[in-house]
Amino acid sequence: MTEHDLATLIRDHVADGPPYAHGSAEVLAGGRRKVRRTRVAVASTGIAVLAVGAALGLPPLLGDQAGPERFIDPAIAASIEAYDVTTMPRTMDDHARSILVGAVPDLGPADFVAFDDQMQELPEHYWEMASGLVTRYGVDSPHRITVTVNHSRGSAEGDPERYCAEGLEAGYDLECAVERTETGEVVITKLMAMRPMRGASGLQAWTDDFMAVTADDLDTVRPDRLWFSQQVKVVKSETFVTYVSEVVQAPDLATARERLVVPADDLATIGLDPALVMPSPPPGENGCPQWTMPTMEVGCTG
Repeated sequence: MTEHDLATLIRDHVADGPPYAHGSAEVLAGGRRKVRRTRVAVASTGIAVLAVGAALGLPPLLGDQAGPERFIDPAIAASIEAYDVTTMPRTMDDHARSILVGAVPDLGPADFVAFDDQMQELPEHYWEMASGLVTRYGVDSPHRITVTVNHSRGSAEGDPERYCAEGLEAGYDLECAVERTETGEVVITKLMAMRPMRGASGLQAWTDDFMAVTADDLDTVRPDRLWFSQQVKVVKSETFVTYVSEVVQAPDLATARERLVVPADDLATIGLDPALVMPSPPPGENGCPQWTMPTMEVGCTG
């Protein structure tokens, strides 16, 4: 299963969305200015996976860098204060689309999913309990774009430079770079290769399921089974992350680079959008830190 990777920016807020004072041009410029342009240099050798980091033995992301909840940006605080989950499908689509259409004019309709701590798709009457929200484009097509906002402590912790270095060394990342914003967000950009695997069932069936393809294994996978993903992950607090991913089917890396048409800076701008946030989910009735829909017996995931 993907890290669910999953990941929406910039335009004036829709009338029924949370208040947001900045216009799109101002926010876009500000978002790009905020990122320190010197990337932490990590050698771009190897190839990556969009699958769950724990399954690959990779270290968790972020850790002592995160500290207590780091929603420093007043715009983020305002969005949290005015949060209304029923407006999020439109807000996420409007903000993501206004950036993505520059590179993908035929973006098509958006598909929205709210999910719980076990990646189960939630009916609307449970949206308030969600651990994450997803807006997707190109579902079931060879060119997919996904925007995810998600509370997951395990995904937000760990050292990002170590995360990149070990992913590259293991061959799961073709490229991996870390940037830090002036207000404390961590931006991780990765290029990965993968192949489809048997999908989940039931309420988890909405996810895209892929398995790692390392650099050494690229030549062993049939070209029609190869996929590539460029993903930007933004860590905004000790538990909150956003993902913005562009995924393409391609027979080789060179072709994938041609088909990955959304600039990485645009993906990062979407991920840094202060309007694309959500409050922490309530604790689970089973004692777990996050709520899970009462449809299955599950353990806590952290």
